[in-house]
Amino acid sequence: MACRVQYSIHNSLRFLSSSSSSSLLTSLNSRKIRFKSSRYFSFSRGSLYCTCTAANTPKSEHPFVLTTPLYYVNAPPHMGSAYTTIAADAIARFQRLLGKKVIFITGTDEHGEKIASAAAANGSSPVEHCDSISQSYRALWRELDISYDKFIRTTSPDHEAIVKEFYSKVLANGDIYRADYEGLYCVNCEEYKDEKELLENNCCPVHLKPCAHRKEDNYFFALSKYQKQMEEILTENPDFVQPSYRLHEVQGWVKSGLRDFSISRASVDWGIPLPNDAKQTIYVWFDALLGYISALSEDEKQPNLQGAISSGWPASLHLIGKDILRFHAVYWPAMLISAGVSLPKKVFGHGFLTKDGLKMGKSLGNTLEPTDLVHRFGVDAVRYFFLKEVEFGNDGDYSEDRFINIVNANLANTIGTLLPKLHK
Repeated sequence: MACRVQYSIHNSLRFLSSSSSSSLLTSLNSRKIRFKSSRYFSFSRGSLYCTCTAANTPKSEHPFVLTTPLYYVNAPPHMGSAYTTIAADAIARFQRLLGKKVIFITGTDEHGEKIASAAAANGSSPVEHCDSISQSYRALWRELDISYDKFIRTTSPDHEAIVKEFYSKVLANGDIYRADYEGLYCVNCEEYKDEKELLENNCCPVHLKPCAHRKEDNYFFALSKYQKQMEEILTENPDFVQPSYRLHEVQGWVKSGLRDFSISRASVDWGIPLPNDAKQTIYVWFDALLGYISALSEDEKQPNLQGAISSGWPASLHLIGKDILRFHAVYWPAMLISAGVSLPKKVFGHGFLTKDGLKMGKSLGNTLEPTDLVHRFGVDAVRYFFLKEVEFGNDGDYSEDRFINIVNANLANTIGTLLPKLHK
């Protein structure tokens, strides 16, 4: 598994220098690995996992901070969110093998109109709904043996305090103003859409549902002010967005002209109130993106922005699905520049998962439940298949026949016959 991750890092993420990876392989090859007594590995539920720590890492070395998206709790976790987190976990484990201090952040995004609607539909309060779905994510991460270090919920008081402080910094920088806005809004994306990117009948290209026409009095972030800076960042730092074809996509968005975007909602009660206007709540993306920073302050008694930043920011990698690339590669960097905060080192947008060549959805009756897969085939088989068979960055397809064939051929017949020999 580590070798597969090493390949992915070299060829897709390029985190490591060749010298660091070759020294690791030389070190491992120079000794006979004894699984029973090794301080590097342990068995868990029949699985072999790295248990390395960064005890020998110099304290001055910046930690490797890795994040998944903060998953939206309108519904229970699905295979798409599990795939991102499995990939992130493999990267985190590999970085620990290199002796680095790793801070692996995941969590849940719990504000917004869609959350309030989902809670109402289930006959529960937003708090009850968020508690339930957030817990289901934690339960699934346990099933998948995810070795995260921080789990942040955007409804936590610590997170709210940092969001308000960040908002106030951007406001003081003159980048927030009030204005009326009229346009087509996708509730599922929690985003106003440009008409030219919509499908027939003003349908969202992601969710295939009609966008609603809205007119609101909101507060806006002056994204257009950072047009030139964003162009320069993407040109001078070609590894900032990966894979390279995602970078070209982002450059296309930026070159077409950045437009200011609304960062408050007058009609949504379930959210963090604006520090300068309690009648409005902070837009869910402006809120959720700060979770990557607020997660670093979870152990502090009095959380503040600078304290969180000094605990590990900037992030080494944001690992996300390609559908939220614009928020992470355009909106987020501009927001950070405005607040005087360093940018993350890399944003990697991976592809979608399909099943038997078709997009998964409840209407098609072809959803893939990660818990069911684990219970039927075991956690090792699930992790192995999606790490090995999905080319990292591209879309990937699942079929049960292929899954069974790959697991039998590789895990059972190849690795399965090797381990007993090494264990003797």
